Amino acid sequence: MTTQEQIYNWLIAGLQQSPTRFSEIFYYDRRDNQFFSILMTDYFLFDKNGEIASDVVTSYSQKTLALLTDRIRRVNIDNTIIGVPRLGDIEGDYLEQADTFLNLNSINIEASTIWDVEESGTISFKIE
Repeated sequence: MTTQEQIYNWLIAGLQQSPTRFSEIFYYDRRDNQFFSILMTDYFLFDKNGEIASDVVTSYSQKTLALLTDRIRRVNIDNTIIGVPRLGDIEGDYLEQADTFLNLNSINIEASTIWDVEESGTISFKIE
């Protein structure tokens, strides 16, 4: 499978997400020319100040944590991060919707990648 096919598959998975259930949110980062997603559980890594919480243990690498921290901080304030619309079940063609998203946002998939995070990332934290 080519990188472009992987991007289309990833993008279609993001478009198919329910608009009312949030377990994973899909984005495109123009700065890095990279598609990425954030799991809702990833937010448990951070304290109220946006720093890695002291009582959290994760198997993410330091590089992944640094990039995740950067993106979570930027996601709502930086217009170079674009949210992928959550269409859920639609009567339309997801491939056409993916093309529309790419064209409207002038995204060149030839120059883009998908963020490849460690597969078995785990998070442990204390609930009080």
